[in-house]
Amino acid sequence: MERDEAMSASAVAENFSATLRLWGALPTSRAEARGPCLFVSTGTAIPDQNYAYCPVEEDAEENVRSSARFFREERMPFTWWFPPGTRGERFRKALEEQRMPERCAPPAMLMALDAPAERAHHSAERTVCKAVSSAEAEEWACSSLEGFDSGPEHQGPFSAFCTSLLVPPFDEAFRLLTLRVGGRAAATALLSLTGEVAGIYYFSTLPAFRRRGLGRLLLSEALEEARRSGCRTAVLQASPMGFVLYKKAGFAVCGRFAVHSADPDAC
Repeated sequence: MERDEAMSASAVAENFSATLRLWGALPTSRAEARGPCLFVSTGTAIPDQNYAYCPVEEDAEENVRSSARFFREERMPFTWWFPPGTRGERFRKALEEQRMPERCAPPAMLMALDAPAERAHHSAERTVCKAVSSAEAEEWACSSLEGFDSGPEHQGPFSAFCTSLLVPPFDEAFRLLTLRVGGRAAATALLSLTGEVAGIYYFSTLPAFRRRGLGRLLLSEALEEARRSGCRTAVLQASPMGFVLYKKAGFAVCGRFAVHSADPDAC
């Protein structure tokens, strides 16, 4: 059982790491690798959208100092992410000295896609669309920001980031999904396809459309898109708001990430 959980946690961490590397390669981003550690600035000044990531314990003090220099030069707030079971006391101390305490510990979750699941009920007014144009990517970005209660001042850089996901070769790895109700964007999700694993990111429902079962519908369609793309496993990092939804859909917890930030509102 412990071996299975470790393998599942590894799959979640590998998709997350591969996704960050793809985001760091976008024309709107800048990235720096220091051995196994990676710093990614996406160009959007929101802590949760700029990442320092490290899967090992070595060189904690120097890596933390390097991340501070990198993001200071970028003029971007950021979060430090550690996959399950990797953040040690040296890292914790070095981050706290930089005034970056742990802000949250989102569950790493995994679900096998070995058989089609029961799909949520559709109606004529509820449709899930995959962005294929810059206008649709911009709509997705604006809706995602609203779903996460982020200000409209971030719309320009975040729209540029999302639009770049549709440009080859990145369009092979990413899907921007929008659930519309009566023609209006109501919920959003991003799929990151790395090999046979589909990562679910930026999953949100806009405030005006919550508590109507729309998250279940969008998740069902996201998982179906992952199957159509040849994926055998779906993974994610769950927020408190989404945890029950994912659990009911069949996702299992296989560990926890650790997230540090100087911003008390990060996570």
